[in-house]
Order: sequence, then structure tokens, then C-alpha cells
Amino acid sequence: MGTPMALRLLAAGHELSVWNRTEERTKPVIHEGAIAAATPAEAELGAAAVITMLLDDAAYEEVFLGVHGLMDALSPGLLHILCGNISASFCARLTAEHATRHVDLVAAPVFGSVMDAADGRLDIVAAGPDYALERARPLLEAFAQRIAVAGKEPRQAFTVSFGEAFSQKL
Repeated sequence: MGTPMALRLLAAGHELSVWNRTEERTKPVIHEGAIAAATPAEAELGAAAVITMLLDDAAYEEVFLGVHGLMDALSPGLLHILCGNISASFCARLTAEHATRHVDLVAAPVFGSVMDAADGRLDIVAAGPDYALERARPLLEAFAQRIAVAGKEPRQAFTVSFGEAFSQKL
């Protein structure tokens, strides 16, 4: 899912530095003009925002708090847009870790297929502080057809159902 999302960001004119736990997956994005990073921390250098699309709590644990140690490399003032699906409790833990480093976190799990991502038709349930959501919106709009806001706490993106998010004004 991350590759077509990154390709949409490039097509919208954003500059990207990319890293993937599976290096092969970065090749189509690099071919289109993204810069290859050797580590997650290298991908973050000089960025205003980082978008992550990882599988689950374990993958986020590995990349942010484990072997790759991205959490300690995040720069104050950075915006992190978390597009993977994790548990609300792990999101709360990441939110606290981000706050101690003065990094804004927007949880924005995506719904749809790889083809939807390629066509810019993903649905997103986003949550985070209003100012951070406004910073995230132009990036999310590169690959989303709809964005529902679930609340001001990032964990709220993982506590609302998809149907609930898009059937009422949240």
C-alpha cells in the first residue's frame, strides 16, 4: 500500500525520501524521483513530515522503538502521519513518546485496496490536534478520496468504526 501512496505524493509534486524494510519495494518510487534512504532516520532528515505505512503494532515497535530507533531520530516540530493500522493502546504509547520529543502525531489509517491507493481513492479516518490535521490534510489528499476526522487524540482513529466515521459528522 505504501508504494502507490508514495507515487501519488510524487505525482502531486511532493519531494520524498523513502525507506522500506523490504528494499525492493522502494524501486518504483525511486524510479519516479524519490530519494533512497538507507535507514528510517536518514529518510526523516530535513523533512517537515514523515508518513508511515507499516503493518501492525510489532512493525511500529521495531521501526520506532526497536532495532531501527526512529523515535530517537525524530526532529522537534516534525509531523508524523501514521497510516498503518495499530491498536488504540499502542497508538496512545506512540502519542506519549511523540509528545516528549515535541513531534506532532496524526493517526490516519487508510481503507481501500492497492488499486484505490494508486487511483487516489483511499478513505481515511484521521485523528489528532486540529493544527496537526491541517498540516496533514494536503499530504493525505494526494491519495484519499474522503477523510473523516474522528477526534483530537490520535488513538481515536482506531476506536471508531469505518461505517461510523463516514455515516455521521464526527
